[in-house]
Amino acid sequence: MSFSELICGISTEFGVANNTLDHLAVSITRFSDRAVKYLNEEFSEEAQNFGAFCTRVVLENSCAALVGRLDTFRLMYLAEFQGRGSFEHGRPSKSGFRWTGDVLPDDKPVQEMWGVEHDVSRVSRALFSQYADHMYWRPGLEALIDFTSNYNGDEIDEIKNIDPEKYSVIMKGKFSSLYSTLSKGVHWDFFVSSVVLDQDTIKESIRESLISLSTLGLISHFVPTAYRSLNQQVAVQTYQQFRKAFQ
Repeated sequence: MSFSELICGISTEFGVANNTLDHLAVSITRFSDRAVKYLNEEFSEEAQNFGAFCTRVVLENSCAALVGRLDTFRLMYLAEFQGRGSFEHGRPSKSGFRWTGDVLPDDKPVQEMWGVEHDVSRVSRALFSQYADHMYWRPGLEALIDFTSNYNGDEIDEIKNIDPEKYSVIMKGKFSSLYSTLSKGVHWDFFVSSVVLDQDTIKESIRESLISLSTLGLISHFVPTAYRSLNQQVAVQTYQQFRKAFQ
């Protein structure tokens, strides 16, 4: 078992969604292995130059995979769209995968989630929307905490101390901050040497990304409708093994 299986799950089925998740799992494995290497080894020029890039690939691809496991239609649409001959790398796509829209919701949370006047097109299905929180993350985390009540270990104790009512809102803020920090490292958006990402910033960004994503991945296997979910005991063991792969 691996980090990519924690995020993407596993399946022996055939089909567009399954094949797309297998494809994402390859890149997630490739870049997460490199990110763990940068985290565990002595800081180097390579880590400074490419640590943020590798981690942002992991962050975006993992979120895309989780979106796809919760909403396979979105994943299948993206795969079919990109697989057509009309797809152009240099042409922006309004329906392509977007950080704001697919991961973070476009709009502010509504006061009355279930109002009869809501247009279904405005009901956000983003990974951290209030609807995803209500239907996926909150009940999934509650089920995980209940399942691990007899488990021991620091990484499991961390999960037991999470408040399901606040988890999604906290993660939305954390993922937004991580994306911003890592983006600066990707674009090398620095005009003075004093603000270049240093060892502490890069390693902390890698660590926070891996912990947050692996926890989110673990919770997803306790969401009954999630696609390609692992056996719950296997998911917990995979999470524990992965957390031991870095300090």
